Amino acid sequence: MQDPICLITGATEGIGKATALELARKGFKVVLAARDPSKAEAVRREVDLLPGVPAADVIAADLASLDETRALAETFAHRYPRLDVLINNAGVFVPARTETGDGFDTITQVNYLSHFLLTQLLQSALEKSEQGRIINLSSRVYAFGRFDARTLRRETKSSVFRSYAASKLFMLMFTRALAERLAGTRVTANAVDPGIVRTRMMRRAPGAFRVLAYLSLPVSVSPARGAVTSVYLASSPDVAGVSGRLFARSRPIATRNAFDTAENRARLWDISVEAVHDVVAGAARRAG
Repeated sequence: MQDPICLITGATEGIGKATALELARKGFKVVLAARDPSKAEAVRREVDLLPGVPAADVIAADLASLDETRALAETFAHRYPRLDVLINNAGVFVPARTETGDGFDTITQVNYLSHFLLTQLLQSALEKSEQGRIINLSSRVYAFGRFDARTLRRETKSSVFRSYAASKLFMLMFTRALAERLAGTRVTANAVDPGIVRTRMMRRAPGAFRVLAYLSLPVSVSPARGAVTSVYLASSPDVAGVSGRLFARSRPIATRNAFDTAENRARLWDISVEAVHDVVAGAARRAG
């Protein structure tokens, strides 16, 4: 039986690294997508030291660039015949609002928009799997997120906390919209709330949010504990036919955000397609 192939973004530390190590132990061929090649190589070597696991691989890509995100998908498709699991894990929480070279809010692009693009570009690879799985990292702060169509049209500027909460809401809304579009295929899409996890991003949260992060330490969990639900969704036969749900502690949970409506999910999808259109069109031209 062929080793299942899993591509994980943001796999050099925190939940992403813990997920990669545990899936490797379960026999997955782990492909580490990361902005820092040296950190990714260090994780690859750590994976390869595990006894009896498939060799890991690294693809360098900065999700703050839509072109690098496209190149990530093209490199993966060139190296591998299919994709069994895509874990859209990478995320940032920067101290102050910044914009990427593509002109989007950095948090919005890295946490959501580039993952939207990556998923579109890798959908055909996922459809070649016997049962492709897409796992999107959300967060319980999605409950504080607001859907504002202007965010992805570069018509408004938000605080870093509002951008972060919105990006996690977008990931949840994207998951549900994607699951509807994948109905009838062999590919599923689910979202994860990993809980309050002790990560470098948490410790580097800006301003008052750093204080909140330290106050939450008594109820926080290790990256290994935070990775449990992602590993479960990637590997368990119990969720082979489950799609469009938010999971926490390896169980589906109800979602609560007034902005998460069918109408807003459709609008978010259309605006996201518009935002990445030029990159997708260029990839299609090169493939043709």
